Amino acid sequence: MNPMDQIMEREIAHLEQIVRMLTVADRVDIKYWERRVEALKARASVPMHLTRLEHIAVQINRLRIGASPDAG
Repeated sequence: MNPMDQIMEREIAHLEQIVRMLTVADRVDIKYWERRVEALKARASVPMHLTRLEHIAVQINRLRIGASPDAG
C-alpha cells in the first residue's frame, strides 16, 4: 500500500470509529462530518475506500434524520 493509501486508511478508520460512537442525542455538527467524508471521497483511489466512505455517509445521514447510525 502506498503512503497516500495508508493515510486514507487511517482517516477512514478514524471516521468509522467516530460515527460508531455518535448517537442521535449527541450535539454534533453533521455538516462537518459530511464535509470530511466528501473530501476523502474526492481523494480516494481504492474502490474499498470509496465503499467504506459511502457506508459512513449513510450512517451520518441516519443521524441527520434522527435514527441510530446502525439502524437499517
